Amino acid sequence: MKVNRPEIISLIDKIIKQDQVRAKAKPQATSSPPRVDRVEISAGSEILKKELARLDEMDASRAERLSELTRRIEAGEYKVEAEELADIILQAIEEGRIS
Repeated sequence: MKVNRPEIISLIDKIIKQDQVRAKAKPQATSSPPRVDRVEISAGSEILKKELARLDEMDASRAERLSELTRRIEAGEYKVEAEELADIILQAIEEGRIS
């Protein structure tokens, strides 16, 4: 295919020349030693492991509590004290946990 529009040809020439100038401007690769990646584990990783283990324990105890509450609700043994619930809700509002 032959392009006969001179403005397109000049635009293509400009782009090619810019690419050539950029290629010449780039520094050539030197013979430096290859980069080596390293991983360092901080002392905080031990603390993180302990906290994760603690969370696992909390999840297990929470699951047990939820199972027990579910059983009590289904058996009709779970009763909510309205006054105690109201106190908890008011406290949460005062602490900003509920708006």
